[in-house]
Amino acid sequence: MENELLNLVERLLDCGEQMALFEPRDRIYLRNQYYDLFDLTPLKSYPEISRQELHTPAEYASLILDKLTEYTRNKLGETEEQQICKIIHIMLPPPSSIENKFNRIKSTDGIINALNWYYNFSCNSDYIKIAAVKRNKSWTSESTYGNLEITINLSKPEKDPKEIAKLKSQPKSDSAYPQCLLCIENEGFAGTGSKPARHNHRILEMDLNQQKWYFQFSPYAYYPEHSIIINKNHKPMLIDQNTINALFDFVDQIPHYLIGSNSDIPIVGGSILNHDHFQAGNYIFPIEKSTMKFSRKIDNIQIEYLNWPVSTLRLNGKRSELQILTAKIIKEWYHFSMPELDIIAFSDKGVRHNAITPVLRKINTNNYQLYLMLRNNRTNSSYPDGIFHPHESLHHIKKENIGLIEAMGLAILPGRLDYELEEMSRFLEMNDKDLALIELLYDEQMLKHENWLTELYTKYTDFSNQNLIDILRNEVGNKFCQVLEDAGVFKQNEAGDQGVTRFLDGLV
Repeated sequence: MENELLNLVERLLDCGEQMALFEPRDRIYLRNQYYDLFDLTPLKSYPEISRQELHTPAEYASLILDKLTEYTRNKLGETEEQQICKIIHIMLPPPSSIENKFNRIKSTDGIINALNWYYNFSCNSDYIKIAAVKRNKSWTSESTYGNLEITINLSKPEKDPKEIAKLKSQPKSDSAYPQCLLCIENEGFAGTGSKPARHNHRILEMDLNQQKWYFQFSPYAYYPEHSIIINKNHKPMLIDQNTINALFDFVDQIPHYLIGSNSDIPIVGGSILNHDHFQAGNYIFPIEKSTMKFSRKIDNIQIEYLNWPVSTLRLNGKRSELQILTAKIIKEWYHFSMPELDIIAFSDKGVRHNAITPVLRKINTNNYQLYLMLRNNRTNSSYPDGIFHPHESLHHIKKENIGLIEAMGLAILPGRLDYELEEMSRFLEMNDKDLALIELLYDEQMLKHENWLTELYTKYTDFSNQNLIDILRNEVGNKFCQVLEDAGVFKQNEAGDQGVTRFLDGLV
């Protein structure tokens, strides 16, 4: 077994060298670090082991890491994730070296090449979980608003909105280190039973709105170059003029990326509200292809109201003009009420209900495109989870908060649906509603889909292997479209259009 471990160490070093995780000069030093980690006795020579050319160095390294953790699970006494991070970490430079190399590439070859290098490093160091992300299942779905994009997320568990809301008000603990998954103190953190290991985590410092922020790619990318920009300080989300200033600073530094922020209050915010952060990436989202419903010119800026289920204003113009008008829109929306549409700005206790989800893209040197999604997190007896949240009839497909990514038209649906859609396919292929319902009732996990199964049998007359996948994918897409419509504070009807007009009138 020891000889096999020694060989695996050599092969891992081969992969690390090919991926430029370290310089060849450091190989002996690193080999000795692994001998110490695994308590190995060195060999005098290292026989060659053929590598399958079907695998990239990163893929081959992943196979080797799996083997190493099989051998060392009992020896190291840690979780598999902690073991893998610790093993990879030995080959990696410290954060300052990564940052210095990134800045050198940026100064000589430009920001695009620098980000490409940092992205490849994040993949090669196994911080971006390429294998996990590849398991996700994705497709597009037609809607009256254009094509929506659907992803079944098989890499991360579904989150409960009530637990998300608790986190924002959770008191700080001096013993909690790091205080959350986004804190910069995660860089190099060994992990605990409740917090993931981050030995292989490296972040890049940047200045936004005269403050320190940190850039990283998301471990579980939902779209190309999905990145997270983290406030240096652990403080709750807040969307105000400082947020908008920081977004503009970001796209001025990385002009080929789009950037946005989740709303800053529960139900209509993202999954982490207790640490200020943004999300960015090199991708065009469905909302950017949406059409205009009507427009209004205010302060020399054309405001377009979009034909989009989540109530959205699109502004085009120069930075300074957009910043001034956006400050006015935020102030007006945070105090806007229209009870006949269930929009009330504050609770009886003065707690704010209205929120904004901003998204920004730089079009060219002097022009920007800013999306402002209007949100409200009120609840009532009919909708205890949220009036403008996916209603209970849709929870069998989606109950988690509709945050930034989904509000832009990219659904991140829970991994449980992978199994559940397979079962739905089996029930439908029976072509016998009564028999299918009996089968469904024997599976506790499928009970939530009882009404949906009945709907599908009512809507379609025949199911076969040839049409089942398309039917289920289209119907999931329809459900997601309804989810987004539930999130819209101004519905796509005459009353909703009148509500938007009244809001815009208040800006003049």
